[in-house]
Formats: sequence, structure tokens, C-alpha cells
Amino acid sequence: MTWLRQLDNLGLADLRAVGRKAYYLSLLKQHGLPVAQGTVLPAATWHHSLKQIVWPEPWGDRLASIGQGGFQALQQCSQQWQQAMRGVPAIAQTDWSDLPPFNDTIPAAWMLRASLWVDPAGPENLSKPLSAPSLDSLTAPPVLLSQGLLPAHIEADFAALPQVLPQFWSQALTARCLSVWPLHCQRLGDLSFATLIMPVYPAIATGTLTLEQGQITVAAVAGLGLAMTLGEAIPTYCRTSRSKVAAATWKPGFQERVYQLMPASKYRPRPAAMAQPIQVVERDRPELHSPLGATQLARLVHLADLAQAALGSSGVRLEWLLHLSANPDQPTLIITEAAPWSDPAAVAPVPSAAAAPRARSQPPLLPSASAVVRGIGAAVGRIQGVAVVAHHPQDLPQSLPVGCIVVLPDLQPDVFLQLQAVKGIVTERGGATCHAAILAREVGIPAVVGAPQATQLLETGMVLWLDGDRGVVYGLTDEAGDHQQFQTALTQFETTPDPVADLSPQHRARYQRLQTQVMINLSQNRQLATLPLDYANGVGLLRSEWLLLDVLDGRHPWDWVNQGQEAELQSRLVQQLEPIVQALGSKPLRYRSLDLRSHEWQALRGSPPIEPNPMLGLRGTLSYEVDDRLFQVELGALAALQRAGYANLQLILPFVRTVEEAIACRQRIERAGLLDADGFVLWIMAEVPSVLFLLPAYAQAGIQGIAIGSNDLTQLLLAVDRDQPIMASAYDERHAVVRLAMAHLVQEAHRCGLMCSICGQAPVRHPELIADLVAWGIGSISVEAAALTFTLEAVWQAEQGGE
Repeated sequence: MTWLRQLDNLGLADLRAVGRKAYYLSLLKQHGLPVAQGTVLPAATWHHSLKQIVWPEPWGDRLASIGQGGFQALQQCSQQWQQAMRGVPAIAQTDWSDLPPFNDTIPAAWMLRASLWVDPAGPENLSKPLSAPSLDSLTAPPVLLSQGLLPAHIEADFAALPQVLPQFWSQALTARCLSVWPLHCQRLGDLSFATLIMPVYPAIATGTLTLEQGQITVAAVAGLGLAMTLGEAIPTYCRTSRSKVAAATWKPGFQERVYQLMPASKYRPRPAAMAQPIQVVERDRPELHSPLGATQLARLVHLADLAQAALGSSGVRLEWLLHLSANPDQPTLIITEAAPWSDPAAVAPVPSAAAAPRARSQPPLLPSASAVVRGIGAAVGRIQGVAVVAHHPQDLPQSLPVGCIVVLPDLQPDVFLQLQAVKGIVTERGGATCHAAILAREVGIPAVVGAPQATQLLETGMVLWLDGDRGVVYGLTDEAGDHQQFQTALTQFETTPDPVADLSPQHRARYQRLQTQVMINLSQNRQLATLPLDYANGVGLLRSEWLLLDVLDGRHPWDWVNQGQEAELQSRLVQQLEPIVQALGSKPLRYRSLDLRSHEWQALRGSPPIEPNPMLGLRGTLSYEVDDRLFQVELGALAALQRAGYANLQLILPFVRTVEEAIACRQRIERAGLLDADGFVLWIMAEVPSVLFLLPAYAQAGIQGIAIGSNDLTQLLLAVDRDQPIMASAYDERHAVVRLAMAHLVQEAHRCGLMCSICGQAPVRHPELIADLVAWGIGSISVEAAALTFTLEAVWQAEQGGE
């Protein structure tokens, strides 16, 4: 028996069974377009495997129930379902020899790709033919977007394809997928998961083309498309029209790594198989230029025109590939994916009158977008504003329009806090825990970071829709403002971070009994009057660097010291600190002393030069050993506040690498007289991995507490730069190594008699970690003010569960 279907003979009646991706490729193939070779395993095999699963829950494959127990329950359910799917026997009934020949040879590697269709009525409709083709049914945006959600699987061993299918299908059961499917169907069986089986071509270049209203955008990377889908490259791209294809100019991209088939494997004979069919080649020059000549680009545009006609749509999106042929001087251009195209957010499906109401979480209905930029959602909120684009912070106008959205390659704190009129932030660089992201969350400005080519795709004066929840920025067309549908949607979808709501007397009483303290992270005192200090146990982290920025008059702190103005700088620091300690009353203020990274202060006059690697450079307590003048200014300010009667000051030493650094700092602190005051506590940041092995020694050296800095701890444990967006997928505070490290720090701190807190972004980014932190015995959790109420409830729930 065989379930395999060839791409060249699929009809509309097969759409449910083979999914949109396979069906669209089939249409193009039947119109004579150069489509990649391959075959499709219909969704019947997926449903056949689902029926063999013994579901661990009594509700079977129903999707509505899995998220009711929160993220932990969803994660547990996902793991159980994935395990059950991987245990399903291989599809033995399929005759795998039925695959079509590939230029009379067997490819070096094969690729499994998802082709989806969802039918709320259930899989029994798969046998029922669809009605005659209509423009609406064929050109509507795909119901489910598998791009990135269900990555392709590459396999070198042809004979292993049946065995890896359950593993490939189990991707649909990950927690992130299980949070998406309920938006579209009621049961897992309502999802039709067909599988495209395609050869992996020896690609010279891979890319995309979108054609809409005569406008053409082409993007490309060198080698296989993995560099693009993994976000490891900034593609080279061009935007043109049909009449200007011959004169099209390409914007250079950036690509350090190229994914390729292993050498000499293109025409290997069966049954030999290579364990690793894909190799990574480092490029000597990362700048990426157009891989297509003028003739090839014209050919690609011509194929797009033919595809548009074949699909009967107003626009089209193609994924294409340029691969080696028998004649090395004439590589072959093929299409690997196709779909009708309009702005993916332009039109949302209209629910039927009988459909049950659903929470409106979709993006707004946009009439048309001339540009779409995707990045990392750094600070929540959805807003509309006018773009101000600059390639350098110094290029920003002196007076920014009120309510504008600033678009920059990067945004460091020294510039961020000067942008008073800004409504939203977009940067090309940075990750979810970069300092611009942290500041945006603190001050309540929606932000998207790590958005490649944002300064090239967006233009000053363009009306933008910024979605900080999803990390997407739409550049709207000129007529957007007059579009009634958009204006109606705007009032419904535009959001800004909510202020912290007043707690009910019941909740206040509940949270006052918490054993784990919940505190606030703070960077400046501008919004001090609006902070929910009544509900917090104090300030668990005050970032001194950003607190000082407001009073530096555009000068670097070292410029003040080098000009002999230590006394004036100390006085200004006292003025910044006093309103905060005063507002806190008896609640503690944990002041973290200066941790200056050279690249974050370049906009200030007198800034030292940038180090080759600022993250691991002269920063933290090691910098105090080299020159302690700034540290003495801070100690003097804290001592002045103590003499004024404030007994709630505590000090956190930043980025401590060794016990010797802590001892030297403690001696300076003792000479300043700070240790003599009641209530003073000396902390160190636990963010350098060496701290894991040295806690007993720190306790003996007179350190009284550790504050876990999960941001730096994660990046140093995993060797991942948290400021680089292309590495965002590898930066994960939930990684087993990071969790083990945090658990060890909490438990070892207890054993050594040290207090223990966490003040990094991990509890906010991944609230499921709060239960673990409480279970380990963390003393306090410090978060941004916007996350305070949620964290209080999460801690209460965790403590209740632990009783």
C-alpha cells in the first residue's frame, strides 16, 4: 500500500488532504513552472498515527483543556504527548520506492516539511471534495503559518525516513504549538498535517520573492535557507517594480555562516548515506551581496508573474533556490514554496454568525503595509506612531515629534533616557534582556529589538504600527490613516502597558503573609510617585548607571572625575537617591554600584574608548581595583545619606569575579564608615559562574547576601551574547544548566548563612520559574514595577502549593 502522492497531479479536491503548501506547488508544477522535485505524504498518515496513541489524559486530544492548568501543565502535557507520538510505529504500509527520480540519481539528503490544513469539522471531511475553486478560497492567507513554528527536518539516510516521521510530527505537540492550535480547532485530529518529502539541493543561494501591486521585493542568503530561517543572517535584498527590474539595486546583507551540502555528495549512489549531510562554512567576508545576476533576477520575476497567474491571486510569495547544474556556468533556478500573497495582517477571517466569541488577540486589520519588520518583542504594547529613522543616535533631530517611534540600529541607555517624547522603540540589534529592552519595560514604552534591516525598510515620516507583544512592526501605506476599517480596529487593538492596579483588601492581606519578599527593580526616579511601593517589600535592585544619567549633563562619569569634580558629582548622586530612600521609609534600598560597560556610554562627552569585548572587559569590581575614584564618590554619597538618618541603604557589588575583589571593596566600604550603620547589608551580584564555587569563601570574607543576575549568568553559562538577536533562540534562562546553577546558588547560600535574591529578567520572561525559585528557598524576587502584581500572585500560588 502507498499513501504517497506526486506533486504533479493534485487537484482542488486534495487540498484538505495535502495542505496548502503542497497544493500550491502542485498548481505551479501543472502550469509548467520549475518546482522542486518531491512527493507528499497526505494527512491520512498523521491521523492514522493519532488513532494509535493512548492519550495520557482522559479528554484525549481535545485542545481546550490543556492550557487550563497554566504553563507548567501545558509543558507537562506537551512532553507526554510528544513521547506518545514518538512511540507510534513507523508507517510500514507506505512504499517509499515510489518517490520520483532526481535527475536519475539519489539526492544526498532529504527534507521533511509540514503542509497544513485545518478543518474545524474534523478529519472525516478529508474524503469530501471541496467546491469549485474560488478566488476567496484559494487566495485567502493560510490559516496556519508553519514558517518557524514547524521547522523542516533534514535526513541523509533515505531508508530512515519512515522511522523519523513520528519524531517530525511530534514538533506539532510542543508547548508553543499547543498554544496556537486551539485558536483554530477543537481537537488535534482537526489539524491536517501532511508531509512534503523533497530533496535537499546543493544550493548556491536561497531566498524569497514577494510580488504585490506591481511591487517586487527579493531577499537572499548564500547557501541553504537555514541561515535565513534561523535568523543567523541579514539577507541582501532589493525592492523594485516590473519596469525597473533591469536597473534594480541590491542592499548588502550580512552573513557569517553558510549552510551547504557536504562536498561531493550531490550525485552519490544509493545506498550510501552520510551521517551529517549539512556542513557549516565560515565566510571570510561577512558582507553579503546579490547572488543573482540581472538575467537571473529577470527570470525569477518572470516566474513570479507566471505563479501569480497560476494561483489566480493579486499577489504572490515565492521561496526559491539557485542550485548547481550539470553546467557550472548555468545554475538552475527552482521554486521551493509558493502562496498567494497580500499583507498577512491585511484581512482577518470573518467568523460566522454561529461561531462562539473568542478573545481578540490578533493584530489589527491593516488596509495595506508597505513594509513588515520582525524582531523580538521587548516591551509589550501596541501603538501607532510616525517613524523617526536614524543610522546613528547623533543623527536624531534635537526636538522629536511627540508620539513618534524611533528606529535605530542600536539604542544604549545614555541615549534612551534622553528621548522624552518617544512613544515606541525599534532597534536592529539587541535581545530581550538588553538594556534598551529593560528600560523600555520599566518606563512602559512598547518596543521591538533585534529587527534586522529596520532602518533600511522603514523611513522617516512613515506611519508605523508597532506590536511589542509579537515583535512585529508594520510600515503602513499612505491611505492607511483614511481607512475606516483600520481606524475601527485601531481603537480596539491599540494598547499600552497597564499601570499597576490597586489591590483589593483581600489580596493585600494575602500578600502580606508571603514568606518570599517581592521587590521592585528601579533605574531612575522620574516616575517615583506612580510606583506601587505600598505593595513591594522595597527596591531589590537600583541600577546606579541609569540613575546618574539624568544629572550628568551629557558628560561621562569619568569626565567629571578627571576634571576634579568628584564633590559635585557626589552631591548630584545624593539628590537622585534621597527621594527614593525617603519614599521607601523603612523598606530596604539595594543600591548596585557602577558597572560601566564602555560601549553603552559613547554618546557622553569624555567617554573612554570602546573595548574589544566590553562584556568581559574592565567593568564591575575589577574596575575599582584599577581606579577607585568613582567608587569612592558612590561610597561618599551613601555615607552622606546614612548621616542624614536613612537606615535602609544596602549595597550590591556588581560583576564580582573573585573573592579578592570583594575583600578589597569591603575594606574601602569599611573605611567609608558604611558598615557601622544599623541595617546596612553588603551584597554581591551572582552573575559570574565562578561564584558557584566560591560562596563559602565569600561568606567568610564578610559578604552578607547574593543577588542572582540571571541575565549575565545565563549568557556566561551558555556562552551566548544576550545582546545579539541572531542568538536569541540559544539564550534561555530555562536551560537545565541555568536552572541547576540558580538552584545551587539559592541552596548553597542558605547553607553558608547568606541572604539570597534574584533581580534578573528570568522571573518576568519565564514566570514558570517563580515556583522553582520559591521551592528552592529564594529569599526575595525583584522585578519591574509592571510585573509586581503578577509576581505577588505567582509567589502566593507557589507558597500555597508548597504547604
